[in-house]
Amino acid sequence: MHPSFALKRAYLAMRKRMDEVLLPLGMTAAQFDVIQQLLHQDGLEHRLMQERLSVTSPTLTNVIDVMVERGFVERRISADDARVKLLFLTPKAHELHRDLAAASEVFLTTMFAGFSASEVALFREWLDRVTVNFERTPGA
Repeated sequence: MHPSFALKRAYLAMRKRMDEVLLPLGMTAAQFDVIQQLLHQDGLEHRLMQERLSVTSPTLTNVIDVMVERGFVERRISADDARVKLLFLTPKAHELHRDLAAASEVFLTTMFAGFSASEVALFREWLDRVTVNFERTPGA
């Protein structure tokens, strides 16, 4: 099996499992990704969120629209530049933090079942190296 196909299969299985784990919380994996980013940096610019999640602007806009409608995210205009939209978690999203952390732990336990701590560390290191390789050599 080609390595890119193996990575794609793993990614699709991972996203499916994450959606299953988050379903009882009424969240999707994409929404979870947004919340995780905002927990680390609330008030993130829409453009930076798009870069961090490696998604297109329309895709992110659709995810954020649903999250705003459900009361998890708030859009604000930057005081420095009216063209810039900033994303903030609402108190409702913060209330979910503990449940999301528990769901994440269930997900990670499944993902790394049968792996030793050193194997998990190596796996993460190798994924980072693959990413850096592709980022360093665009179009190669």
